[in-house]
Amino acid sequence: MQFTMLAIIPLVLIAASSAGSAALTDAQCEAIRGKHTAYGQQLCERTLEDERAGDLQFGLAGLWLNSKTDEANERLRQGLAKVIQNDQMTPEVATRFKWAMRGWLRVYYLFHDRSTFYPGRLAADVQHRLEEMFWNYACAKSSVARAKPEHIWFIQGSENHDMMDLSNAFLALQAVYKLPDFQDRRLPDGHTADEHRQAWNEYYKLYCDERAKGGLFVEISPTYGKYFLPELVNIWEFCEDPVLRKKMEMLLHLTWADWAVEALGGVRGGGKTRSYQGHYSQRGTSDSWSAMGRILTGQGDWFPTQHYEAQYVLATTKYRLPDVVIDIALNPHERSQYVYQSLRPAKLAEAPSETGNDISGYWMDGRHPRMLRYSYCTPDYILGSWMLDPQTDYAAINTQNRWQGMIFATNKNSRVFPQCVGLRNGKTYNQHVAVQHENVMIVQKNRIKSKQVGPMRVFFGRSMKHRLVEQDGWLFLQEGDACLAVCILPRDNNEDTDGYAWEDGWLVPADDLAPIVFVAGRRERFPSQERFIAYVRQHSITCTADMVQYAFENSLEQTTTLTLYADGHKLPEVNGSRINLAPQKVYDCPYLKADHRRGLITIQKAPRKMTLDFERNLIIKEDL
Repeated sequence: MQFTMLAIIPLVLIAASSAGSAALTDAQCEAIRGKHTAYGQQLCERTLEDERAGDLQFGLAGLWLNSKTDEANERLRQGLAKVIQNDQMTPEVATRFKWAMRGWLRVYYLFHDRSTFYPGRLAADVQHRLEEMFWNYACAKSSVARAKPEHIWFIQGSENHDMMDLSNAFLALQAVYKLPDFQDRRLPDGHTADEHRQAWNEYYKLYCDERAKGGLFVEISPTYGKYFLPELVNIWEFCEDPVLRKKMEMLLHLTWADWAVEALGGVRGGGKTRSYQGHYSQRGTSDSWSAMGRILTGQGDWFPTQHYEAQYVLATTKYRLPDVVIDIALNPHERSQYVYQSLRPAKLAEAPSETGNDISGYWMDGRHPRMLRYSYCTPDYILGSWMLDPQTDYAAINTQNRWQGMIFATNKNSRVFPQCVGLRNGKTYNQHVAVQHENVMIVQKNRIKSKQVGPMRVFFGRSMKHRLVEQDGWLFLQEGDACLAVCILPRDNNEDTDGYAWEDGWLVPADDLAPIVFVAGRRERFPSQERFIAYVRQHSITCTADMVQYAFENSLEQTTTLTLYADGHKLPEVNGSRINLAPQKVYDCPYLKADHRRGLITIQKAPRKMTLDFERNLIIKEDL
């Protein structure tokens, strides 16, 4: 079947404007870092006054403020006792602390009697109990064999579990390896704490290099960021090796630059993984990466004290964002509009024949990810997608509940996105395939690899449904200074598959396998909704049972044609060329650039430039 709109007629493109904002000065950046510090102070003060505060949070807050220290130490004793109960400390008992280990390590390193931060605030008996717990935790989680370089792209369990298990074991052993009670003990694999510490120290140096060169992290998850990023901060803050400390500082700068180029009002746009159905996918305020990013950029929200330990790690750390990253994150109007492409490790690799590793997990292909993350970033919206090979085997932690769609600058929760119903615990795998160029994205259900996937549907944020304008099968939305058009495209001549219905606030296509097109725009280019509607109606669409082609005018007033194949036997195409899943750049936008596998990252926004050189272990700052 074919249906074609009017041929494309060039429109006058209004040039992008940076009016109303300018680069932040050094003094303004320093003031924002001051707000970060103030947030930590106020969070801890509120914690000491809140009856709902957990024992660990209260203990950390009291010792941090050097206030109510006797009560803080008593609350730490109680927190330990509640977990240990009447059991003797063993490796199995110590693993009960896994989900809060980042907080217990932080309490120890900041306040023990030899601390380089605030020594002596931690009571001697609490300190001793923590040291025993750290040893036993490491006995359960650490082995020298697992720390070998060939495991650098092996992820056990999932990325956040891998980090909680291993980095916390590393810091736990670093805490005790010099102590007389532990220095001559042997862990279950026969090695000493010092031998383990040295192995993990080298492992995490390589970890920083490989993640910088190969595409950062497998999980870009609003759910699990809070169980991942704080461990990186703790390594930076507490590791003894200055080389590892510098590498981890650079990795943190890169991580937050990658976040900042897609941030609107502290909320990250673009594709995500493990974005579970419900509030994690529907609300930007539920994104833990965004919550932590707002703390670092001086926009800290006053979370309730029973929230996760990540907020306390970020609130009490001495890590601070560099000026250039702050300016990128907080100046979307000066950034104007651009494409951000990045590679993400996703493709599975074959496990080595002899690994000595019986832990379940994922062997990732860190050199050939076969996964392109694509975002079109503007001051008014961000439209982002995952572009992939439908026939490639990707790690489940990457395919699970992938999110792609559009966020708006109007509100942290304002968004529109496609999502399939999760048939088991709300979890889907490989639910979509997509193709995107700038402001146009086409998405459809993945017919080859999808699992636990129910009907396709489209979510519109609160109150949006009542403001939609329908014309000829298109739904048009004006949201602040952004506009959006959504259309369900027919696949064949069966008219019964045309149309949609509304169910519980979701738009549900009559044809479950129909492609859905999203076209975005800005008021700057389209002063009225009528102008935007006229622009969309000039696009040309050709649909058959096997493929959809969509031709439109891009930002350079040139015709772009997107092609998406229904059964996934071919890669999606842009202007007749297959999408490139192995581009030269691992990070690529005007503000963040690096060649794949080089380890030389440039972060820049006038008047500042920062180069992260992972090969030479240098941070180079320049003026533009």
